[in-house]
Amino acid sequence: MISKLLKTLAVVAFAAVLASCAKLPSIPTNQLGPEITTTETNESLYYSPSGPSVGSSQEQIINGFLYAGNGPQDDYAVAREFLTKSYAPKWHPSSETLIQTGSTQLLSNTGTKVRLQVDYDARVTADGNYVSEPGASRTLEFRLLQENGQWRIASAPDLTTLLAPNYKVLFKAVPVYFWDKSFSYLVPDVRWFPTRASLATKLTNALIAGPNPWLAPAVQNVVPKDTKLNINSVTVDAGTASIDFNSSALKVPNWKRPYLRSQLLATLGAVDGVTQIAISIERTIQLINAGPSGTPDDASILPIILTDAGLSHIAGTTQFEIRGTKDLVKTQAATDFAISRDESTLVLLGRGKVVAYKIGILENSDRLIDNRSKLLTPSIDPFGDIWTTTSVAGANIRITNRNSNQAFIANPFGSHVSIRGLAISPEGARIAIFHDAIRGTSVHVFAIRRDKNHKVIGFGEALPLTELGPKVEALSWSNGTTLTALARDGIGFQSTVEALVGGPKTIQRGTVNGKFALTVLGGSQYYLDSDGGLFVSRAQGWDRLQVAVKSLHMAG
Repeated sequence: MISKLLKTLAVVAFAAVLASCAKLPSIPTNQLGPEITTTETNESLYYSPSGPSVGSSQEQIINGFLYAGNGPQDDYAVAREFLTKSYAPKWHPSSETLIQTGSTQLLSNTGTKVRLQVDYDARVTADGNYVSEPGASRTLEFRLLQENGQWRIASAPDLTTLLAPNYKVLFKAVPVYFWDKSFSYLVPDVRWFPTRASLATKLTNALIAGPNPWLAPAVQNVVPKDTKLNINSVTVDAGTASIDFNSSALKVPNWKRPYLRSQLLATLGAVDGVTQIAISIERTIQLINAGPSGTPDDASILPIILTDAGLSHIAGTTQFEIRGTKDLVKTQAATDFAISRDESTLVLLGRGKVVAYKIGILENSDRLIDNRSKLLTPSIDPFGDIWTTTSVAGANIRITNRNSNQAFIANPFGSHVSIRGLAISPEGARIAIFHDAIRGTSVHVFAIRRDKNHKVIGFGEALPLTELGPKVEALSWSNGTTLTALARDGIGFQSTVEALVGGPKTIQRGTVNGKFALTVLGGSQYYLDSDGGLFVSRAQGWDRLQVAVKSLHMAG
C-alpha cells in the first residue's frame, strides 16, 4: 500500500487554499502541504498540523510527518510526534529547508525503509542563507519501526520541505548588519528565518556567527570570537530586546561598544515591536552610549532625469531643475550621468568621455575621469569614488577618487567577457555587475575590499544572482538589500524584476523596449524606454510622464 500511495505523492502549489489558516485536513493523500494564505506572524496563527492517529499506516506516518513541516510551532512539536521517542529529540528540522517544486517520487521501499526524491529550486541553510539551485533534487531516506504497536519514524533527514507559497509565509527575509572596514556604514546581510517568537534569538546568533563568506572581505564584526549568549534566548518585553552575552564580550574595547549597540539595534529592528535594546554581559547590565546610525546621508527620494534642459528631479508631471547643470549637459552633449547623494558632484558621459564637475562652483572646469571607447554608465559611491568601465571585452574597472587618484580592478570574468553594466550599493560595500554569458547575461555581486582609508583594493568572491535569469538588460539598487532589473523571459517578454541579494525574485510589470528601471522609496517604479519615454508604475500598468528623456537615475 505504501508503494502505491507514495508513487502518487505530489506537491501541488495551489491545491488547498484555506478558508481558515488554523486547521486543515490532517492526512491528505496527494500533497505534502497546504498553501497558507495568512500574512500574520503570530505562532498561534500558523497552520496547525495534526499528529498521528491510532493505527496510522506507514504511508500516513510519512505523509503526515512531511505535512507537519508546515507547522514550526514549539520547535516542530507536532512533526516530532511522528518520530520514535528516542529519535524525536535528535531530529534537527532547522538544519535545512528545501523550497520544493514538482512532484515527489518514490525511489525504493523495503517496508521499513523508504527513499524519496524531492525536486527543489532553492534551499535555506541553518544560518538562514538562501541558496538558489534551480532544477536541483535530493534523495530523502526514512526508516520506520513499530513502537507500542504504532508505526513511527526512527530516522529522517534533518530538514523540512515547503512549497514556495508556504515558505514566503513561514519564513521572513531579515538583514543582519555588519560594519564596513572603516566603521562608516552598516552593511546588510540578508538571512531567512521562521517568523516565530525565537526570531530575535536567531538574529542575534547569526550576528555573533559573523557575515557570509562572500561578504566578509567588505565588513567586520564587532562581536569577538567565542562570544555566545549566556542563555540561548533574547527576550523582548515592552519594545526592548534584552541580550546577555558571556564573558568573551568583555573583550570589546570601550570605543567600539557604541558600534556594537548600533549593530545590534539595526539587526533586531527587524523583529516586530523592537525599538530599544539592553545589553548585559554575564547578567550585568552594560551602560553603552548610542552609536552612529551607520546609514548613508539622506538623498532625495525623487528620481533624476537627464534632458537637453539639464538635470531635474521629477515628481509626477512636475519637474524641479537642479541648478547649474543645463550648460554642463549642453557643453558635454551628455547622454548619461551619475550624481552624488548630496548633489554636489556631477559625472557626465558624453563626447566619448566621462567627466566630473563640482556643481555650484564658479568657473567650474571639467575633470577627466575616463576616455576609453564604449564607455558604460558611470557610478558614484558614498565615499566620492567614481566608477567607470567599458563594454570592450576584458576591460578593467576604473575607480577615481576625489583627488583624481585612480585604482584599477581587473575584469573579474576574464579577458574575453564584456561587462554590460555595474551598480554600487548605497553604502558602497558591494558592487553588482551584469555581463555577457554563454546563454545571454549573468549577474554577480561582489564585496568591495577597501583599506581603512576607503581606498578600493579589490573584490571578494562572486555571489551569482541566478534568480534574475539569463537575459538582464539593466540593473540598479532599490535599497540596501534589493536589486531592480529589466529582464526578459524565455519567450522574449520584458518586465521589471526585483531580487533580494540572498533571496528570490519577484516579477513586477511588463515593459516595452525598456532601457533602464529603478524602484523608489515606497515601491513605485520608473522605467525609461529606448525612445526616451519615461513611465511610472500605477496600480495597473504604467503611465507615461514625459518624452525626450536621455537617462534616469537616483542620486548616489
